[in-house]
Amino acid sequence: MKPFSLCSCLAALGVLFAATQTPVRADDAADEARPITLTAPAKVGETVRYRTTLTMSVGADITVEQVRKHVVKEVKDNKEVIVVVHNEGGKFLVNGTENEIPATAEITMTLDRINRVLTFKPRVEDNPYLSSSTLHLLTMAETIVLPEKPVKPGESWTTEADNPQVKGKKVKIKTTYDGTAKLNDMPAWKVTQELEADTEFTDTRLKVKVTAFLDPATGQLIQAEQTASGIPSQQGPIEWKGKIERSPSAPREKAS
Repeated sequence: MKPFSLCSCLAALGVLFAATQTPVRADDAADEARPITLTAPAKVGETVRYRTTLTMSVGADITVEQVRKHVVKEVKDNKEVIVVVHNEGGKFLVNGTENEIPATAEITMTLDRINRVLTFKPRVEDNPYLSSSTLHLLTMAETIVLPEKPVKPGESWTTEADNPQVKGKKVKIKTTYDGTAKLNDMPAWKVTQELEADTEFTDTRLKVKVTAFLDPATGQLIQAEQTASGIPSQQGPIEWKGKIERSPSAPREKAS
């Protein structure tokens, strides 16, 4: 399953933690330094759900929680993947007051062989706050681009794509493999990704930074945290922090 769109604080660890760490063996360090191949093989019908939480302050404190279901519709001979995203609804809180978000029309997107988002097509333009081109840019930021070759911890790669909001401009995406990590006692690939892009507001650039953890068995996104600024909206440029988490109940669900 191809991965796609994030705010939590890590507690500081004190001297006691450092004093009780298990010593790292030399061969463990050597294994960590070896190049690895980051892949995300897709299978038709594969389904995964993600819960997204966004927090922002735009005249009021707002929290948005939504669930989305990603389904692989097609895998082409050139390794492009067609994914249908079903927005299953959620809720938003304004200064603590809860409101419902209904399910909305599905979105069809195309990913290339390195997981770069090529197309982003909502069936209906039904988001009253963010345009489809803005959502396309944000999805490009959240979807981890894979390297063309094996990488070591600390190595980065930069990719470009057409800017869906500003004709003739390119979006630059820098991705860094940070190494292996443990997430909820499970192994994960840790990756950092940064995107910068011109927007419809000529004096404002979109800047997004994502710290993601990928499942080594599937390449799926397990969890990611995001900070974003200069997001083009109907209210002008906004910023937010967010978190996306894969559903623990069905990490590799099959479509019925």
